[in-house]
Amino acid sequence: MDTDRFSKLPAVIASLVLLPVLLELLAWYIEGEEYDVARAVTVVLVIVALALITTVLGRIRARLPVLLVVALTVTAAGEAVLGFVAAFGPVLWRGGVPGELHGLITAGVSAFAVATGVYLLVQYHRGLYLPYLEAGMGPLPTVTKRRVIGESEILIRTMPDIGPSVEKALASCVAMVDQDDLHFVAYFGDQRCRFYTDVLEDGDLAHFFHETDQEERRTIYLRAGNQLNWLTQRLNRQLRRLEGGVLIRTVLDVERGAMFFYWIDETRYLIGVTLDQRKVDVSDDKMARLVDTIRGHFTLPPINQRERAPKPQGHLRSIPRSERWPESGS
Repeated sequence: MDTDRFSKLPAVIASLVLLPVLLELLAWYIEGEEYDVARAVTVVLVIVALALITTVLGRIRARLPVLLVVALTVTAAGEAVLGFVAAFGPVLWRGGVPGELHGLITAGVSAFAVATGVYLLVQYHRGLYLPYLEAGMGPLPTVTKRRVIGESEILIRTMPDIGPSVEKALASCVAMVDQDDLHFVAYFGDQRCRFYTDVLEDGDLAHFFHETDQEERRTIYLRAGNQLNWLTQRLNRQLRRLEGGVLIRTVLDVERGAMFFYWIDETRYLIGVTLDQRKVDVSDDKMARLVDTIRGHFTLPPINQRERAPKPQGHLRSIPRSERWPESGS
């Protein structure tokens, strides 16, 4: 569900705080009682500013971590200036800040800092310290097809409209997945998943699912792929001075299977998954060939032409204690 988690905050703020203030102003006007207009206007302006801030956060939430850091820095600097004026103003230039205004601003800054800290702690507890990684996923593929190839029933989910080159990439991915080794492949372009295909619902793979079902796994894989892309971009900035080019392959070899991240070009990448630890190398080779095939669809040269070391032939000879070990030459 692609809903804006911040879209309702301005309305909540207005209904809980701003509306009572406006009703109080209306009662003051009708009854003709004394009322501190300056204080009421200050409160209204602060509430309106908070509503505007939440609206802006809702529109550019993909940069929320940066915004939080910048906002905390700015508010801390403003609070420092305000505290200096409140403390030394009456002494240095016989002026200062009204106590109510100082208290209101201090309370607002403190509330913002506490809310930010709680939010980041919740994200950290969920294993996702960077909110961008969730917000940047965008809408997921919804068009579902199923195809039977051999003994495998392959699930295919795509975005509604994909171009001819992406169609070719989809066909290549469908041809690679099977129930023996490569079980899931997702294609990302322009910061969102364009399609994915898998055989996770195959009966031979049922013993790999215990606490999560197939749909949950797909969501986790797509989210992890988004995270890996974000982390890869940051690592590329650090590794740029090594003059080795961009990071084109990352393998998360876990206890049961592995996840593969393969870079295609500046805007595209692939995520692959095998559930079988015995088939990690086979799946890795498949992903490498798949990326080169997809790059060919976009008239790009292959980048994964790697050679594996030849397997040792014959039997290894043990070295007796009386025989000296060969020295390592330079």
